[in-house]
Formats: sequence, C-alpha cells, structure tokens
Amino acid sequence: MGTIRSRLIIILFVCFSFIVGLTGVDYYNIFVLEKKIILIEHFDDFKGDILELRRYEKNYFLTGNSHHIEQMDHYLSNTKISFLKLVEEMKGILSADEYNQCADALIKYQSILGDKTKDVTERFLDADNIRATGSILTTFSEKLIKEKHRRIDRVLKHMLIVPLAFSAAFIFLVMVVMVMTREDILKPLARLQIAEENASRGIFNPIEDIPQKKNEVSQCIATFNKMVVKIDTGQKQLLQSRKMASIGTFTSGIAHELNNPINNISLVVDSLTEDEDILSSEERMKLYNDLMEQAERATEIVKNLLEFSRTDQDHFENISMKEMVEKTQRLLKNELNIKQVKFHVRVQEDLPITRIDKSRLQQALINLLLNGIHAMPDGGDLSLDITSEPSSGEIRINVTDTGIGIPKEQLESIFDPFFTTKKEGDGTGLGLSVTYNIIQRHDGRISVASTPGEGTCFSIFLPAKV
Repeated sequence: MGTIRSRLIIILFVCFSFIVGLTGVDYYNIFVLEKKIILIEHFDDFKGDILELRRYEKNYFLTGNSHHIEQMDHYLSNTKISFLKLVEEMKGILSADEYNQCADALIKYQSILGDKTKDVTERFLDADNIRATGSILTTFSEKLIKEKHRRIDRVLKHMLIVPLAFSAAFIFLVMVVMVMTREDILKPLARLQIAEENASRGIFNPIEDIPQKKNEVSQCIATFNKMVVKIDTGQKQLLQSRKMASIGTFTSGIAHELNNPINNISLVVDSLTEDEDILSSEERMKLYNDLMEQAERATEIVKNLLEFSRTDQDHFENISMKEMVEKTQRLLKNELNIKQVKFHVRVQEDLPITRIDKSRLQQALINLLLNGIHAMPDGGDLSLDITSEPSSGEIRINVTDTGIGIPKEQLESIFDPFFTTKKEGDGTGLGLSVTYNIIQRHDGRISVASTPGEGTCFSIFLPAKV
C-alpha cells in the first residue's frame, strides 16, 4: 500500500481519466451520429428523387403527356447522381446483391425511358416493365433508409449505455475509495481522537491495533504512541516527586504526631516497670489499654502515610468521602496547629458512595489544603465543604481559605507546571498541576475563584459513579 498522498494522486488521475474518457466517448458518438444524420438526409433526398420519378411516371401513363417524360428524365438524372455519390455508403449498409439489383434497375429504367424511337403507344406497352423497375428503386431506397434508422437507433442506445457504464464504474470506484478511506484514515483517526481526549484528561494510553501500513496516518499514530509513553512516564515521575515534596512539607508534623504516642507508650511502660508491685489489677489493665490505644494511634498514622505514598497504577474503589476527609485531616493536624489555622469540615450526610482513587484524590486535597495554609502566614480559617449537586449529579468539593488571594492575571496560569506565586525556594509549582491531572483522571473538573486580600476557593467537581 502506498502513502495516502500517492493514493490520492492515483485517485485523482483515475477520476480525470474517467472524465476525459467519458467526454471523448460522448464526442465520438455525437460525431458519428452527426455523420449518420447527414447521410440519412442524403438518403432521403435519394428517395425523394425516386418518388418524384414514380409520380411523373404515373402521370405519364395516365395522360400520355410528353412533358412528364422530361420531368422523369430530370429526376432519373438526379437519382443516378445521388446513387453514384453514395455508392460507398450504400454498400456499407445493404448487401452487394441488393446494391447490384438497384444499379441494374437504374440502367434498365434509363434504357426504357431513353429510347426516343418508340412512340407513346409503344411506351405504353412497357408500362409493367417500367413499374416493376421503379418498384425495385423504391424498395431499395426504403430499405436503405430503414436500415440507416436502425443503425442510428443503435448509436443512440450506445450513447445511453456508455454513460451508465461509466457511472457504474465511477460509483464502484467511489465505494472502493470510501472503504479504503474508512479503513486506512477514518478509523485510525477516530482512535487517535479518542486517545487525544483521554490524554487531555491525563489518561495516557497508547493506541492499540495500529494498522501495519506505511502511510501518514499510521506514522502519526506511531509517533503519538511514542509521545504518550514518554508523557506517561514523565507524569508518573512528576506525580511521585510531588508526593514526596508534599510529604516533605509536613514531615515535621508527622514526626510530632508519631512522637506523641511513642512518648506515651514509653511513659506507660515506665509506670508498669517501676510501679508493678503497687498497681492494682484495675490500674494495670487501664495502663494496658492506654498502651494499646497509643500503639493503634501510631499504626494508623503509619498506615495513612503508606496509602498516601502508594506508587502503583490507578486503583478506583467505592469509598466514603467522610472517611477519606478524616484521614486527610489527621495528616495535616500538626501543620494546622503550627500555622494557627482553624480548620472547618462540612460533609453532607447523604453523599453517595463514590468510585475514586483514594490515595490520589487524598493527595489532591492535601495539595489544595497546604496551599490554603501557606496562603495564611498569620493564621486564618480553612474550610473543606463536600456536597452533592442535584442538578448535575456531581459531587462538589470546596477548599476555601481567608488568605492573601491570587491576582486576577495569574488565575489562568496557576495549573501550569512549575508556575508558583510563592517566593523562590518555598515551592516547586507542581502541586496544582498534579492536582489538575488527578482530577482529570477521575473524569472531573476543577475551577478557582479568588479575591486578592480576601481569600481563594478551589472547587472540584466529580461525577457520582456508584
């Protein structure tokens, strides 16, 4: 199979040849038809001379007027001239026997009519002979015209059939081109369009079942697949690096959270060791329960960290939004206390169970919440509101802060990679970009509204998938 460009050139050449061929055939048929019509006019003149000859012949035998003999001579001469001029055409239409019979009849008719030694009475005696000879001439001219009409009809039929045949061939060609176009261009382009739409949502899947053809579309798909693999690899690396950056931001808080239960466990163990002899059973059991409670607290913190740092593929599951928010709040607890930020959480009670990737969506929320915390260096109010949108069937997550806000001219760029409003060294500019891609992977959307000096609100809209 050639390239699409060469195939289009071939198709255009075939179409041009079709038009030229059809035009040439039509012009040829018109030229042939014109010649046949002119010829049949000559045959009509030939027949007309014979009929005039026969008319004066009849008048002569009815009246015996010698004036009619002169008219007969005139039309007989015209008939002979036409006969000699059309001899080749006549031979091509009727058989040689019919042509020779007509030629003999003309000679015989002329010999009878041209005998000036006979008087009127004697010529009357040759009436039957003259009529029989004239009848041969009339019959020949009629057969000549009839056969010519038949041939003209045949040419006309050919003129009708040829365009139909060419049209059928052209329709067949168009159908072949449509099938080839559908298989080699439209189907691959449709798969490419779907892959591009998925890529715009952050889903970088190569196009499978690529047609093994050396054309421009296949080459474009192969190049797209290479690009997708590179972008997907880079995206995963970016996502992981952002996760690690986010973890680094609140590492001190997590250390403090772990330090508290560990210190409490240490104190309980010391009490059990030093006061073992003087503790009652109830007091000892209480210390054991405290010890277990602190161990479970430390285990929960570690479990949350492990879930957050998971690096495998997307894992969508049906979970409770309220449960995920509680875990996220525990991860940020120390950071909120350090920055003196009041955190308000409102989760609608009748929210549907939603199919999401818990760790990735948790990372997106942490990115937004950390941005809100950093936007309030002197403290403030940070709100997380999760409600359902009855009109669209979506779940809406609002993250609102009362911080410094974002200038209007920067709102269109905040989701671009490495764009940041923080001071140099305070941020990578990847948080919102990663968050945007996470929301796209969930088939959702994210928007932002901000007023400088008053605060910012990020709104996430997720489709409710049960």
